[in-house]
Amino acid sequence: MTITTLFLFLFSFLIHRPGIFAFPQNPDVSALFAFKQSCLSDPGSSLASWNPTTDPCNDTWKGVTCRNGHVDRLILEGLSLVCHVGPLTDLPYLSVLSLKNNSFTGPVIGLDLAMWRPHLKLLYLSHNQFTGPFPHAILALRHLRRLDLAVNRLSGLIPPQIGNLLPNLFTLRLENNHFSGEIPTSIAKMAYLSDLNLSYNWLEGKIPPRLFSFPQSSFLGNHELCGDPLQHNCSNRNFTSDPAVVSRRERNKWVGIVVIAAALAGLVVILVLTVVAVLCFKKKRKKGQLGNVNQGTTKKVQETETGEVMVFFEGCEEFTMEELMRGSAEMLGRGVVGTTYRVVMEGRGGDKGVVVKRVRRERRKEEEATERKVLEQMGGWRHPNVAGLRAYYSSADELLLVFDFVHNGSLYDILHRNRGPGRIPISWSTRLKLALDAARGLAYLHGESKSNNISHQHLTSSNILVDSNFNALISDFSLLTLTSQPLLYSPQSSDVYNFGVVLLEILTGRTTEDGMVDLPKWVQTVVREEWTSEVFDVELWGCKDVEDEMVALLQIAMLCASKEPKDRPKMTVVCKMIEEIRDRGSRSRSRSRSSQSPSLTFESSPCLSEDTPTLTSS
Repeated sequence: MTITTLFLFLFSFLIHRPGIFAFPQNPDVSALFAFKQSCLSDPGSSLASWNPTTDPCNDTWKGVTCRNGHVDRLILEGLSLVCHVGPLTDLPYLSVLSLKNNSFTGPVIGLDLAMWRPHLKLLYLSHNQFTGPFPHAILALRHLRRLDLAVNRLSGLIPPQIGNLLPNLFTLRLENNHFSGEIPTSIAKMAYLSDLNLSYNWLEGKIPPRLFSFPQSSFLGNHELCGDPLQHNCSNRNFTSDPAVVSRRERNKWVGIVVIAAALAGLVVILVLTVVAVLCFKKKRKKGQLGNVNQGTTKKVQETETGEVMVFFEGCEEFTMEELMRGSAEMLGRGVVGTTYRVVMEGRGGDKGVVVKRVRRERRKEEEATERKVLEQMGGWRHPNVAGLRAYYSSADELLLVFDFVHNGSLYDILHRNRGPGRIPISWSTRLKLALDAARGLAYLHGESKSNNISHQHLTSSNILVDSNFNALISDFSLLTLTSQPLLYSPQSSDVYNFGVVLLEILTGRTTEDGMVDLPKWVQTVVREEWTSEVFDVELWGCKDVEDEMVALLQIAMLCASKEPKDRPKMTVVCKMIEEIRDRGSRSRSRSRSSQSPSLTFESSPCLSEDTPTLTSS
């Protein structure tokens, strides 16, 4: 009887104390629920799905993504939350935290971020109301790749040692705060930094020279900053607040700029007119006569008594040297081959004009036939992705090569110019189309050669033009063979390597002129350390549904940029691989639209701005 009574007592005790044999609660659940309980405002009931009796990794907890049974990502953006961040510091496996576009307040300086050190890579706290100095605890997050504290009320100095302690940052965004003092020179030590914005603070002093490559928009709104790329001269730091003095200085500055610009423009025009005049009047021109130099591709040949000729190919509107001489000229740039001008001739082609590339070289008599053969071959190229030669003028010491003018400039301009706030990002579909266009153009040109003896020799994103319909055109193909001292023999496999570098520019948004390690080597390093998603351009962060396509194009780029030439594919093969990416992506998106079942997982970092418009191309 005693045993029975004892058993009943224990049974009753256990029924009323079930927690004794319950499994211990997941610490991630405890941290998340503590965060939820700290919220003073959740107007949209966004955290209603956070139930401590369920598993955040197996149930639909809004904004929570797990890996290996632990909370890996927490994305709570634009929810108007007013909560305390502190409980989230107890998530030891967190790699991505984005709380941007909410209403968080108070200082961040007192948080203990020690548990985030091993794994946190992406931290977005922008567009809130955080106050106080820069949170120094962030400097201990040695794996951090993206840091966005923009549009808050943070103040004080930017830590001088930030570049030494966070050398692997890709993104540093501190704009629209109240930071003061000088820009730390250590920021220049961030070898991977490609997205920097310090605008609209109270910063002062000289911009470190290693940061001159960033656009002006990265530093605007700091009235005491000086040096490139801003227009404030560091040699004259006594800025005045007197409106009259400021107005007079501005007026004098612009007068000086106008005078200098007018003088330079005049010199350019005089130079072009002088060159054309010498070519035109050096010898009396005889009557132009019809020619059939390239089996129907040549429209007309004008020849002088000394054998100097001007050849018009099919599709080029004829003009005289006098008309070219009278046209208005604008220098577009200088390159390896020569100087390039845009010339608009009155009554010819409207205001579009033509591009004239002036190539200086010393041609020997025995080289004339070879040069003419190369030029006639170039004039015969007809492909929608090739900027074909329309006309040329040849003399003993120089060439004038005439091409169509392309309004959107080069792929380099599209990818790298005007980076920063206000720039319209280039959409993934546009980038993929430009990559495929360029591949097709290069494959066509390689196919025109019956052997491996014709190559571009200098393929870069600057030599890929983009027209008004966002079609890519290969330009300057094989022009180096026309110079007086052409480069050494360069096989087509070198073009394939350079095309791989162009693909990496399209994917990463980085330029080979950054003065850092070469682009293929940098990408290999990042991928080797399993940061593949960190390779892609910040403008592609919102393209979660096409990340497989981006990774596939990255693999093609690295294949093209293989160290051994024998490992690089032919351009015809590259075209087919890119076409397969495009077609596979189209099929996948069609199925996704029909099923209306969006993915809940992703590997890329969250968007900087989901509402940012993108360029599209048909």
